[in-house]
Amino acid sequence: MKRDELREMGLTDEQVTKVFGMHSAEVNDLHSQINTITGERDQYKDELNTNAQKLKDLQKDAKDNEELQGQLKDLRKEFDDSQKASQDKIASLKLNSAVDLAIAGSHARNGKAVRALIDMDKVKMGDDGTLTGLDDQLTGLKDSDSYLFEEQPKNTSDSTITGNPSGGDGGSDDRDAVRQALGLKNK
Repeated sequence: MKRDELREMGLTDEQVTKVFGMHSAEVNDLHSQINTITGERDQYKDELNTNAQKLKDLQKDAKDNEELQGQLKDLRKEFDDSQKASQDKIASLKLNSAVDLAIAGSHARNGKAVRALIDMDKVKMGDDGTLTGLDDQLTGLKDSDSYLFEEQPKNTSDSTITGNPSGGDGGSDDRDAVRQALGLKNK
């Protein structure tokens, strides 16, 4: 989909910009979801492969029950640590994807430049997926560094319509009155 194709369909520049904005938000949301899911999948694959290899090694090395119990405890601790690290990585992926999506939704011209100015220590994600601490920073950036963001078209719904509200022929009544005042004949 290109801007010219939309203009050929009869859309105005403002409508084309809105269409691309909505399309961009949808694409960014899908891209964010794909990144999160791919990251989760890869993390679990790595974790599974690591644990399977450790279990194979443990079976080869197990000589008696006491030694096996000690190794199983160590393996369990490593597994728990690995699982915690995986959950932390997934949470980080979700947070980063949500921040990128919010930056794109703010109509940033360059998401990486805006991202570099965001203090990520102040941004938190709630259990319901809502971000706190980002909107204030984006609003501040829009005020201080407005060049980083696209200008949004003003709402034109309150515009005044010009023309002849009486529906006449564009002022013939006024011309007739002037002709009459000058003593000329009306048409």
